[in-house]
Amino acid sequence: MKIEIKDLDKVSYNVFSRWHWTKKNAFNTKLKWQIRAVTNKQLTGGYNLDFEFTFKGRRLDTINVVHFIKAFEDALFAQDKDNRTICINVKKGSENKCILELTKIDVV
Repeated sequence: MKIEIKDLDKVSYNVFSRWHWTKKNAFNTKLKWQIRAVTNKQLTGGYNLDFEFTFKGRRLDTINVVHFIKAFEDALFAQDKDNRTICINVKKGSENKCILELTKIDVV
């Protein structure tokens, strides 16, 4: 399954981590609504997650998008403990977006 979320706010984790909790909450809520606009599925079981982020201008370091990943997982999974592999690719592009490819795995 492939999910594409467009019009992301370009905020690095360095900036996000210094925000007041109310601003962080508003950011995460907006991300969850952007995901819900694309898919309303609540996934169960284990998945491998491959994230490809593109941002206008200078690209963010890979570690500086982890707050996006946590918000995406919280929006898509009631329980994310069975997810195994999370791969992250960040590059420069013409728009701020994320393409998430989910691959179902067998959980033993």
